[in-house]
Amino acid sequence: MDRFRRTDPRSRRLGAVLLATLVATLLSWSAPGVPSALAAGPLQVRADTTYALDPEAGRVHVATEYSVTNNRPNSATAIFFYRELVFGIQPDVREVRATDRFGALAVTSGGREGFTRVEVRLRSNLFYRQTATFVLRYDLVGAPPRSESPIRIGRAFSTFGVWAFGDPDRSTVTVKVPPGYATTVEGDDMTSTLGGGTTLRAEPADPDAFFAIVTAENRDAYDRERLSLEGGVEVVILSWPEDDAWADTVGETLRDGMPVLRKLVGLDWPVAHDLNVRERYTPALEGYAGVFFLDDQRIDVSEDLDPVTILHEAAHAWFNADLFSARWIYEGLAEEYAYRVLGEIDDVEYDPPTRPDRDDPGFLPLNEWRYPSIVREETDAIELYGYGAAGWLVSMIVHEAGETQMAKAFQDAAANRTAYPGRGDPETVGTIDGWQRFLDLTQPIEEPDPRRVIEAVEEFVLSPGLGDVLERRAAARDAYRELLEAGKGWLPPWFIRNPMGRWQFEEATKRIESAHELLELREQVEATAAAEGLTLGDRLQRAYETAVDGLESARSLAENQLAAARAIAAARAKVDATPDFVAEVGLMGATPRAPLDAARAAFESGDYAGALEQANVAASIVDRAPAVGQERLLLGGAAALVLLLLAVVLHRARRERRRRAEAFAWAAAAPVAAPDPGVAEAPGSSATLGADPAQPAPPMGEAAPDHEGGPTEA
Repeated sequence: MDRFRRTDPRSRRLGAVLLATLVATLLSWSAPGVPSALAAGPLQVRADTTYALDPEAGRVHVATEYSVTNNRPNSATAIFFYRELVFGIQPDVREVRATDRFGALAVTSGGREGFTRVEVRLRSNLFYRQTATFVLRYDLVGAPPRSESPIRIGRAFSTFGVWAFGDPDRSTVTVKVPPGYATTVEGDDMTSTLGGGTTLRAEPADPDAFFAIVTAENRDAYDRERLSLEGGVEVVILSWPEDDAWADTVGETLRDGMPVLRKLVGLDWPVAHDLNVRERYTPALEGYAGVFFLDDQRIDVSEDLDPVTILHEAAHAWFNADLFSARWIYEGLAEEYAYRVLGEIDDVEYDPPTRPDRDDPGFLPLNEWRYPSIVREETDAIELYGYGAAGWLVSMIVHEAGETQMAKAFQDAAANRTAYPGRGDPETVGTIDGWQRFLDLTQPIEEPDPRRVIEAVEEFVLSPGLGDVLERRAAARDAYRELLEAGKGWLPPWFIRNPMGRWQFEEATKRIESAHELLELREQVEATAAAEGLTLGDRLQRAYETAVDGLESARSLAENQLAAARAIAAARAKVDATPDFVAEVGLMGATPRAPLDAARAAFESGDYAGALEQANVAASIVDRAPAVGQERLLLGGAAALVLLLLAVVLHRARRERRRRAEAFAWAAAAPVAAPDPGVAEAPGSSATLGADPAQPAPPMGEAAPDHEGGPTEA
């Protein structure tokens, strides 16, 4: 691959500014004085000049009607008169001639630096108070495209300078343009009237200082060539009929370059209608090699055969204030991508542009570089510097970012997507993208910013007073990257990303610190849940990543998760512990594992309040078991004592009943003694049968046997 040095955009794009300034200077020159052949003296000159545009002939026919009066009185010793008159007219004129009412006058002419000297010989001497009238005619001939002459006269486009002649308040200028031409005037004002074409007129009070540039355009006379390219790109090339070379160069450059340019930019073609690319003369573009008209979405390109300018202006279909508002950005991008496209289609590698010089007379911070309302000599230096500095800086940024990242930056800028994306679809931001967003979009947050880019922006872009904004940005972005790392896959929420994109770095840093605290709390939650085999899910992550107004909701959720997980861990430890005898007695009939399982199920379903409640229930059952066991044991002992006493009472009652029954039975079995004959039976008494004499009487002191035959207790 061949390697070529880039053309300095300052010389290519604005070299003709100096030419336009020169033209203005030439137009401001007055015609030279009109000396007498014999003596100097006052000569009153009235001059009425008419410029008639003749596109078919490629000329402007100029005719100045002179009326000159000799106001120099004779002296006692001399007669003052004029015979030859000398005038200064435009340079590079053709067919200079003069006539009076009798016919042709003798004329000689010769070129001088910046004008043509013309000498007219009058038909007779012009004495005191005599007046001579005559007409001086000549043609301004249109020069070929790309020639040094400032005159272009063609069927589609004409431009030429207009001079005035004569004494103050004794001069008129008229320009006649044929029908079908739209006219513009730059320089001194001229009134315009329509009717059979356009007539421009001026009556300059000071003809010596008068100048104007008249441009006439017939859009129907342009040669037209349509290019229908891929991606819906429709281009119409409007060239001068006299300039096939320009049409061929523009057509070939766009035909080969536009597909490559579209691929590099990565955006759809933004022009909804035909893109007209029109050939223009450079001074008519205020010295620029090309101009992209955003409102009309058309391109005017100078007659110069410069592929870089053609591609530069075509790139402005994307690179304009609608994409990035800073002029240095869209001009620098158009220049850089023009060279990249040219390098690809021509297989040429170009050296990078040269570093700008802060001591340049046109130096100013690039974020103060604006499009001048009128390009004048005093703005030339600023424009030259601005184009060179913008091309150098943007080239460095594109090189550091790479074409893939740049294409993404263009897409995000066009869609107004944030430079700090989070989870889900990126948020949209304001529609005005300045140099701050350009830096953010071209420098991914995942990597530290290229130091040489930041230093260059600080040196050549920032206005005084912006201070340490780039240092504060670097510190905030470092903190942001640390947050990304601490997040372990969790992306920062809009609550943090929004102030980062708005360059509110102090507020963003405070919020980043709060996010770190939340992530530390998350670590505790995850560790506790993992130890218990609990599944957390993504509830906390979603609460964190979707936070818009603050992290309070996410923090509250994390605290609830941690409290529930810790309660489950504590409850599980108690449930799994081996109880002592008293606690085991207290746990008889209780099932603390049931609320523990319910707590785990509630936790994994996201019911952290329910999980905490159930875990506390399980722990409470275990915690109360010793007291319940002790109570149960005390109640059991008391019940046993009561039963024992009852058994004793019952046993004694039983013995008493038995004893009485046995006594009764013994008494019934004893023999009845015979009545004492000597004892009368008391009336109303009763008797009991005596014991069976066949049964021996029980011995004394021996109790009667019980029913079961055993001896009774004494």
